[in-house]
Amino acid sequence: MLEAGVPMVRSINTISSGLDTSLKRAFIDIAEGVGRGDTLAETMVKKPNVFDPLDVMVIKAAETSGNLPESLALLAKWHEFRQRIFKKILSGSMLPILLIHATALLAPLPTFFLGDWVVNDYISSVLAILLMFYIPAMVIFVIVHFTPKRGHLRALLDRVVLKIPVLGKATYRLSLSRYCWVFHMLCKAAVPATNAAQVSAEAMGNTAVAKLLAGGAASAKAGNVISEGFSAKLPGEFLDIWRVGEETGKLDDMTRKLAENNGETADFLFTEFATWLPRVIYFVVACVMVFFIIRNLGVLFGAASGILSD
Repeated sequence: MLEAGVPMVRSINTISSGLDTSLKRAFIDIAEGVGRGDTLAETMVKKPNVFDPLDVMVIKAAETSGNLPESLALLAKWHEFRQRIFKKILSGSMLPILLIHATALLAPLPTFFLGDWVVNDYISSVLAILLMFYIPAMVIFVIVHFTPKRGHLRALLDRVVLKIPVLGKATYRLSLSRYCWVFHMLCKAAVPATNAAQVSAEAMGNTAVAKLLAGGAASAKAGNVISEGFSAKLPGEFLDIWRVGEETGKLDDMTRKLAENNGETADFLFTEFATWLPRVIYFVVACVMVFFIIRNLGVLFGAASGILSD
């Protein structure tokens, strides 16, 4: 809309009309702030629950350089990509979650109907099955969300994540894509390459991967090219494409290419992970079902032996 010449306040009001209540209120406040003469970045920083610090940084730089429409388009594409990855993992987990609850409700029923259990025993058995899945899930949730963003514990956690089959490779490629997207957006917003390299490394989700790229900013500050500070452990094609960008003076284009290539690889790997995760859960559920079948058969044979002995 901005590229078409629509005024900022009118554009924001148009966008807010199609949002849910909480986001709509935030965008209305932003429109009012811009209408009073504040910059878009100044209004966004007042809504930390809605906008990431990276969003504010890119918009602030874009407003200074006069490149706001393109920067907004790049941010929109990045957030769309993140949302697509999240939805793939979520959709792949829905059926296994339903199956877990169905197993917890149905597996203890044969023993309950044979008359050996009372209702409290049935409920206890259902809860025991659910806790087999909920306790590990809660432990993972607490570790991921409450581990400090920096420090040795976070570094250890990030290294462990990279060791997980499929998920580790997907996270690795997603981190590379994020670094390149942030670098590309900041360059398009006229942020100096040295600052862009430093912010890009700080904005990465995985500290173990960020460590491989962190030397880029130091290399640029020393007057060298950014790639000289990168770790040799990075993928060869990543380093080659980056260096071509530096040699040809088209680093902003090459970083977008790297962002898209690694993003596509991460997308594929996350799809694979979303495919295999249910299978792992199905295997665990099958083991639980086998346990209860054997247990129910024991109860049934016991009951039959009792009848025959009478």
